[in-house]
Amino acid sequence: MPDPNPNPNPNPNPTPDPKDAEIAKLKADLAALQKTNPNPDPNPKPDDDLARKAQLKREEDEKAKKHEKALEAAIVFTTGAKEWLKTNATLLPKTVPGIFEQAEKENYGSAIEKDAAIKVGIISEFFAQQANLDLLTASQKSVLEDFKKLTKTDKQDRAQQLYDSIFEPTFETLKKVKRAEQVAKGHAPQSDADEAYREKLMKGSRKHYLGEKQ
Repeated sequence: MPDPNPNPNPNPNPTPDPKDAEIAKLKADLAALQKTNPNPDPNPKPDDDLARKAQLKREEDEKAKKHEKALEAAIVFTTGAKEWLKTNATLLPKTVPGIFEQAEKENYGSAIEKDAAIKVGIISEFFAQQANLDLLTASQKSVLEDFKKLTKTDKQDRAQQLYDSIFEPTFETLKKVKRAEQVAKGHAPQSDADEAYREKLMKGSRKHYLGEKQ
């Protein structure tokens, strides 16, 4: 008599097919890859790599030029420091020469770092004097205040920018103010242009009154 409940699957737990397991693993790997790069370029262009390399080369060249320019400026500033201090002794805070002297005792990684440290000191000491601070515009004062809040490293990174954009223009203004004060007192030092003009007038007078030849 036939079995009333024939079992169509005599083996209820068949051994998994290795191919099925491999396919499942590949699908899982693909899904993970798509999460990392959801829109992969099916046809990457070699030109993209060349453009990237060219961009990196330009950036490296610009960085090298910037470094070279900063190094040249630092050397010029340092070598001319003694004469600069002598020429502007009456306009600079008396503490500024000490900044240069202390810098000679310190160890810096480069001439650029030394130059930046000195300029941070000059900016700090110069604008510590209220009369010099009063020469700034409101926006310049705001920039200076932000500069004071920076860390030592950040100050040195921005020292050249502040020196060029705020200190030097203000220092030139101070020179003009002092010269105007001297003119008002009647004993302003003559510039080269003033001296040349004076000499020209004297020659003209001698020619007119004494008959001297030019």
